[in-house]
Amino acid sequence: MEGSEAGEIKGAWNEREITVPARWKGRRIALEVECLNSVAAVFVDGKTTGEIRFPGGELDLTDACATGGTHLLSLLVDALPLQGVLLSYTDSASARAAKGVVERRGVCGDVYLTSMPRAAPISDVKVDPSVRRREITIRAAISGIEPETHYRLIARVVKDGSTTREIKGAEFRGADLVDGVAAITAAWLPDRLWDIDTPENKFEVETTLVDGAGKPLDAAWTQRFGFREFRIEGRDFYLNEKRIHLSAVPLDCAAVGAAWATYDAAKETLERLKAIGINYVYTHNYGCEPGSHLSFAAILKAADDVRMLVGFTQPHFSDYDWHAPDADTRNGYARPPEWYVREAENHPSVVMYPMSHNATGYNEDMNPDLIGVDKPARDDWELKNVVLAKRAEAIVRRLHPSRIVYHHASGDLGAMHDSNFNANLAPVQELSDWFQQWAADGVKPVFTCEYDAPFSWDWTMYRGWYKGEREFGSANVPWEFCLAEWNAQFLGDQAYKVSETEKANLRWEAGKYRAGSFGIVGIIHHRPAPLDWRRCSR
Repeated sequence: MEGSEAGEIKGAWNEREITVPARWKGRRIALEVECLNSVAAVFVDGKTTGEIRFPGGELDLTDACATGGTHLLSLLVDALPLQGVLLSYTDSASARAAKGVVERRGVCGDVYLTSMPRAAPISDVKVDPSVRRREITIRAAISGIEPETHYRLIARVVKDGSTTREIKGAEFRGADLVDGVAAITAAWLPDRLWDIDTPENKFEVETTLVDGAGKPLDAAWTQRFGFREFRIEGRDFYLNEKRIHLSAVPLDCAAVGAAWATYDAAKETLERLKAIGINYVYTHNYGCEPGSHLSFAAILKAADDVRMLVGFTQPHFSDYDWHAPDADTRNGYARPPEWYVREAENHPSVVMYPMSHNATGYNEDMNPDLIGVDKPARDDWELKNVVLAKRAEAIVRRLHPSRIVYHHASGDLGAMHDSNFNANLAPVQELSDWFQQWAADGVKPVFTCEYDAPFSWDWTMYRGWYKGEREFGSANVPWEFCLAEWNAQFLGDQAYKVSETEKANLRWEAGKYRAGSFGIVGIIHHRPAPLDWRRCSR
């Protein structure tokens, strides 16, 4: 190990004995790491076999592992940041330089020893059902096949162990594939859809590649999926062709610790959120750099089973260099989204991909007269970030065209108008009227991803700027708690009866003023945020 304290350790060995089954003889053997922060050198019986890098992946061990024998598998994992210095967008709509660190280190998910045919051409299977079109499309990523040889995909949909549907694709040549993907589409609408009230309605698909004579060449891993469709039409969201209103909070299970990233812990968290009316969560890692999260595998499975809709965060464009003309393919951004999409692609709970967190907002994104405007007023810095965000979005969209991609806290950009909506001491009637124009003329959904009261600073006169510097939520500034001023609109004169809590706040503030210093006050507390506002009447 490197470093004397646990918090200083940057590298560690992971070892265990493995037994390779004799029945795997003649097959390809691979090591699969579910989540890795951030680089692992892999050894078998003390000999180097290769490396696996963040966020995870697999390594061929065929030549290093004799079938029927026992071997010592060793991983030397180093926690290396993506960059030494990167831009942080944890503050709303502003960037600052931050030191690159790896907060969650090492092997942060399950590790598997797998086997498959040596020439296994199917590397990925993606299931895209459509309720609107009453059809299902199955896409398989295929490699290593002959350009002029004929092939066919066959998919078998299984429910509770019984075949529900068999789908045979048309013959194709290897040279016919576009981006190495073969797809089959068939008319089908099952009686049982996956929905937020019927999470038990899930299927499995078994996908096989056969040659022109019908001989099986490869069978992909069985994929679990739910037949459902989530889409935007105008300013509304639709789930299975029924309009749905969403109430959202961020989900931190993968960022808090290993105990909270298990299936049981995630399920308990999601059930608790459902009980207070939440039906959509977005994973709260604002970036996808090494150490930003643990494995999501158990969390997404729990969301499928609890009937919670999920926005699965994609890598932040600001962590990569986009200056070169071919940066879209050469700057390293393309690989991580591929991994994240594969993690989420067949989970029915995952309906959207948030990205670009807090990096493409602008001063007027809360202006009630400008919400939903096609060309909002952005300065040159903001416009530059919009260009980069759209380039990153295009990469994610190519990987999974059927998913909604949106830019978190970015105002009117892309699929919805998405703002950190912090109105401080705005009167309740003003808040009720805020979305009046959008309610009449809006053409896309509005997501108030941080929706107003009661934030820490909503009870203060602080507006984010102090002596020329901008801070949100953790500012060393003269905060003055104005609970009575806020509560008076609801409670009248009763609000000015000072409570014991308010007395404690006043004494704390007075002590800080006397000392000439101010404590760091406030942590961002996200509240349920209606994604799909309608004007309130009172």
